[in-house]
Amino acid sequence: MPFHDVIGQARAIGFLQRALITGRIAHAYLFNGPSGVGKRAAALAFAQALNCDMKQRSDDSYQLTATPDGCGKCRTCRNIANGLHPDVQVIEPDGATMKIEQIRTLEADAVLVPYEARWKVFILDGAERMNEQAANALLKTLEEPTKDTVFILLTSTVSALPPTIASRCQTVTFVPLPHGQIEALLREQGMEPSRARLIASLSGGSIERALSPEVASLPATRDLLLEAVGRGLRDGPAALVDLAEKLSKDREKLQQQLEILSAWLRDLMVAKASGRTDWLVNDDRGDALACLAKELPMDAILEGLRAVHTAMDNLVRNANPRLSTEDLLLRFSEALPSGLLPVSV
Repeated sequence: MPFHDVIGQARAIGFLQRALITGRIAHAYLFNGPSGVGKRAAALAFAQALNCDMKQRSDDSYQLTATPDGCGKCRTCRNIANGLHPDVQVIEPDGATMKIEQIRTLEADAVLVPYEARWKVFILDGAERMNEQAANALLKTLEEPTKDTVFILLTSTVSALPPTIASRCQTVTFVPLPHGQIEALLREQGMEPSRARLIASLSGGSIERALSPEVASLPATRDLLLEAVGRGLRDGPAALVDLAEKLSKDREKLQQQLEILSAWLRDLMVAKASGRTDWLVNDDRGDALACLAKELPMDAILEGLRAVHTAMDNLVRNANPRLSTEDLLLRFSEALPSGLLPVSV
């Protein structure tokens, strides 16, 4: 996948292309951003641009172009894209963590000259999952870089990386894709507009996540979550504590559930303020939202939305998920004691 196939990351791609144009290639890069927004694709595209056969002169010197990119068609570009090039390796966690044995294998290969390409490229996908021994071993390699070797660390949680490693890399920031862009891509694939809008809004800016089976079932997940919150609020504090424990067992799923609640409360605010249903993310539940918006004061809706955003911020700061969820639900019990569905539903 050449640069021109990476969607929605013009700033990050521009940074990498300027490095190619000037010839100032860093020995280590840190690609930071949410999962599923193109970090791995951009890393492979960078490896292609560094080594593309079409950019080699007959004397094997490296030829830079005004708009550097891999052609995507030559043998080198195809092999890189298919994971078959001996000089471009992708290292992923072995189970829960990336282990020291993997980094030692990388070290042994990194000191060798490239087999056939201009540059050796090592892509560490999920770099934040290195165990302590692996991180220490990688640090030594980054401190003594080998000529014509590039390390690219991919992470969605830069704070989980040791600062000593992050400081030795040039950081390239990848951003969530705009919801409208993801919605358009989903509609191009034949998804009905209302479903595409909902899934895009809850994808976290990740096209990979938007296309995943889990996100495809989001409407049902949303309805079950809203009903569970309503039951917990009706049954009292003990039920809310039990619900908080269930919701917080999986940190990634909890993040998704908070995004669902945020979108629902945002729609309540829109329905309350304007009475319009054509602006809703959850437009498949427009009648329920309009009914509930009539029952709730705006202050209660805004307090609920603030509570959700506080919980989301806490997760980003690596706060305890269960305590954050308990706090959210207890704040709901004060602001939204009757739940997040209209009484008639």
